Amino acid sequence: MKTQSIYFLLFTFLLLPSCSNDDNFIAIPEPEPIAEPEPEPEPEPEPEPDPIPSADIIGTVDLFDDDRNMVDNSGMTISIEGSDPLITATTDPTGNYSLKDVPFGTYNLIFEKEGFGTYKIFDVEHKDEGEFTLMANVLKLGQISNSVITKASVRQQGNFFILTMDRPSTENLLVKRMRIFYHSSDDVSNEVHSHYSPIIGTTGNPANLTFSIAFFRTLGFKSGDTLWFRVYGENFYSNTYLDSELGRDVFPNVNPNTVDAFSIVIP
Repeated sequence: MKTQSIYFLLFTFLLLPSCSNDDNFIAIPEPEPIAEPEPEPEPEPEPEPDPIPSADIIGTVDLFDDDRNMVDNSGMTISIEGSDPLITATTDPTGNYSLKDVPFGTYNLIFEKEGFGTYKIFDVEHKDEGEFTLMANVLKLGQISNSVITKASVRQQGNFFILTMDRPSTENLLVKRMRIFYHSSDDVSNEVHSHYSPIIGTTGNPANLTFSIAFFRTLGFKSGDTLWFRVYGENFYSNTYLDSELGRDVFPNVNPNTVDAFSIVIP
């Protein structure tokens, strides 16, 4: 019993310092985890530049008289058909022009100058493919012909028709150029016709032109048909073009001052 008391006291004595040490214990905090660095934000993509809404259409014209001599290139007006407000340009002495700030699209161009026939170019494609649209070919435009027909007739000679045309004796053209239109009625003209000739040049006055009757048969005229003719003065640069809206060829440089139509019956 005494021995047990001694052991109990000894145990108590050993336990007291231990309890005292626990009261003075300072806990060391665990280190916080090191945060991963935030990723660098990706740079914003550069904004696409706004599309250019328009650009210039540029080109050059050369102008000629009846005798194929170059004349003053300045003062021709070029316009975009149907533009509102109207977009126009005027040629300088070298024939250059620039239609400014034309919205991209497909256009018809109109060329006009006093003494010249009105010429048109259809379906010009103006695309966003550079600083401007260049009309690649220099456009050669002729004046309205000064050649005047004062008298015209036709007669048969064997298997041929002979056409005779007179011009004023004062006319000083080196070569008289003309174009003949054929039709089955007396309203034949440069606007109403079934066929027409190429440009015919002659220095004679009067001028006699010979056509085989067989030629007119190949055009569809038959025996008994009345064949009507009308003759106009024409420029070497005729600038004929097909007008899809009118559905026919346009001859801007024929001289409207001419004689009435004349006719003959196909034998």
